Amino acid sequence: MKRCPNCQTTYADDSLQFCLQDGMPLAGISNQNSADYFNTESETIVSPKRVEPIRFEPPSSYQTNDAHRQPTNEPVVVEKHEKKKSNTAAIVTLSVLGTILLLALGGLGAWLYFANKKTQVAVGVNTATQNRPPNANVANQNTNANVATPSPTATATPTAQPTLKPETVKAVINDVKDVVDEWKDTTENLQLDAHLSQYADTVDYYRGGRVGIAKVRADKEQAYSAYDSVNINITNMKITPDTSGEKATALFDKEWNFEGAEKFSSGKVQQQLTFSKINGRWRITGEKDLKVYYTQN
Repeated sequence: MKRCPNCQTTYADDSLQFCLQDGMPLAGISNQNSADYFNTESETIVSPKRVEPIRFEPPSSYQTNDAHRQPTNEPVVVEKHEKKKSNTAAIVTLSVLGTILLLALGGLGAWLYFANKKTQVAVGVNTATQNRPPNANVANQNTNANVATPSPTATATPTAQPTLKPETVKAVINDVKDVVDEWKDTTENLQLDAHLSQYADTVDYYRGGRVGIAKVRADKEQAYSAYDSVNINITNMKITPDTSGEKATALFDKEWNFEGAEKFSSGKVQQQLTFSKINGRWRITGEKDLKVYYTQN
């Protein structure tokens, strides 16, 4: 029986030389003491107190085998392992505090930046107002006042045209209507000379433009020689005098039916005759068709 003088651990194996708890050399116990010990203690030996193991150097001659551990006289060094505390909680706490600090510094910097911008804008506006010459507005007003305003272009006022009296208009319409009726009658009666006497010396004649009376005679003479019977019907006639009372226009629908021994012609057109008062007499100065309704030859 052996006992550790340091931790008071008792070992029943007499082959042990060192304490398995702290590595101290074990002291022998007499048989009487051991008997007394076993009489008072249970078989399971429990250390009265747990002592943290300390580091000791085991002797080089200390060896063990599978059957039995053979102690040597060299002290066994046991490494004392200290329990390391975890720093995870501290690291997490520091990270959170650092993040909060960075966010606070960033917000403060943004606030200072925008505050500085507003101050610069306000200063710029006040400076521009203060640097303006005191009479700048007056000078601008004077400049604008001195600029010559272009005078509006004079618009020509139309000359008032004379208005014919109603009795004059009525007289013109009646005179022109008589000429149209005579023009129709001389055509139906194939009276070439009487018919041509209704025309002026020059006539705006259909598509040929202004032509002399000789051209009008040649055209009419050819038509009269081809037909033996000529019938003309005039409807929807409208006579319009001009403002001078010396000219007028007759617009009407003319429907004809010409028959000859070898030739036939019929049709309907909208015709226009223009008149001028020449030497106190109304004469035809223009003859043309404005619209063709139908023709048959």
